Amino acid sequence: MNPITPAIIAELTAIVGPDYVITDATQLEHRSKDHYWFSPVLTPELDGKTAEIQVAPGTTEELLAVIALAARYRVPLVPRGAGTGNYGQGVPMQGGILLNHTRLNQILELNPQFARVQTGVKLIEIERKARTIGAELRFYPSTLMTATAGGFLAGGAGGIGSVTWGTLWDEGNVLAATIATVEETPRLLTMQGGAELQGVIHNCGLTCFIVDLTLALAPAQPWAQFAAAFPTLEDALRCGQALAYDDTLPKRLVTVLEWPIPSFFRQLIRQKIAPEGQALLMLELVSDQAALEARLAAHGGTLTWHSPHEKYHSGSLMLSDFSWNHTTMWVMKADPNYTYLQDAFEPDRVFEQLQLRKARYGEDLLAHIEFMKFRGQLVPQGMSIVRFRSKAQLWEMIDYCESIGQWIANPHTHKLDEDVRWNGQPILDAKKAWDPYALLNPGHLAALE
Repeated sequence: MNPITPAIIAELTAIVGPDYVITDATQLEHRSKDHYWFSPVLTPELDGKTAEIQVAPGTTEELLAVIALAARYRVPLVPRGAGTGNYGQGVPMQGGILLNHTRLNQILELNPQFARVQTGVKLIEIERKARTIGAELRFYPSTLMTATAGGFLAGGAGGIGSVTWGTLWDEGNVLAATIATVEETPRLLTMQGGAELQGVIHNCGLTCFIVDLTLALAPAQPWAQFAAAFPTLEDALRCGQALAYDDTLPKRLVTVLEWPIPSFFRQLIRQKIAPEGQALLMLELVSDQAALEARLAAHGGTLTWHSPHEKYHSGSLMLSDFSWNHTTMWVMKADPNYTYLQDAFEPDRVFEQLQLRKARYGEDLLAHIEFMKFRGQLVPQGMSIVRFRSKAQLWEMIDYCESIGQWIANPHTHKLDEDVRWNGQPILDAKKAWDPYALLNPGHLAALE
């Protein structure tokens, strides 16, 4: 790997223009971060790691010219979207060029079946434009308002809507992607669904640069929002489970939160949506209010808030802003001594597994469950809230949860191949074929160290 020289800066400036080149150290420090601060393990490892320059190409031609320059001079190249990832994999470990893709933001084709977009299009723009033609995104992260399409494909998994449609890996959700190789003469390649995309999905910017992608859409639904309080976590979970597994009920969000997690949501507390000491169930459904209240009451629940479809994504309160990893963000903003784990329960053992955890860790491990499909099976996935005491305690907690049958995706490592969600050999094969000089995002793949 080679450093950035004044001659390289001059060439990059000639490619994208001076307005889209950043060399200021303060700005680079800010732009070189993602949300790795969610992890007290990653924070000391990644603080201070910065790029030497950021460039933002505005056309595919400019993009390819920047990539060709990086390959020619053998300098690291780190793809950059909105920086909403949580795992440190957007952090430049060895300096180099931070390649910001947010100017590549055109919707190329949109119809009720799919959206083909450039990598830097914000997901909220796809959602809004799709709704004008009776369609919507199948699922999206809780960072909908800022996340880019390419960043989500490279670093995401599932989100709001995954209770129905699953994840990026589930068949039919990602239809295609155009990628650029990192070579002195970059190639544009089109990957069509299935096996061809295994080197692209969740590659964390390690195998290629995503130029555009095609996402399947769903018919737009008149989503309404509901929140309900329950005396116990078990009551809330049983109700959430019944709603999630009801195939006749259109649903986009089924979130279960153990108290005191809702206590960290100041806006919900102020509006009396989250009563003191009670578990909270947050829902996005298509349901008659009276019919839903009867189902909630059957499990001991009380409706605390309802927002009709007319206010959905209108700038008013959105429960999804308190779901998925936004839950962790609100908790940590209130008390930075917390962090989280990403885990999944066995559907037929979830209550047993929760009881075993509670008996061992008490209030140090709090349940946050998002119902989602993965490879066709609906599972209660956890984004459990953890009171952090030490790395040793956190690793012991992971080992114990796995010993009782939980699946853990450790969010406290920035190495892609230490994450159980990674695609294995297809990533390594793609890396070799598309990034022969290993310039893309170095330092985030243990297999290459």
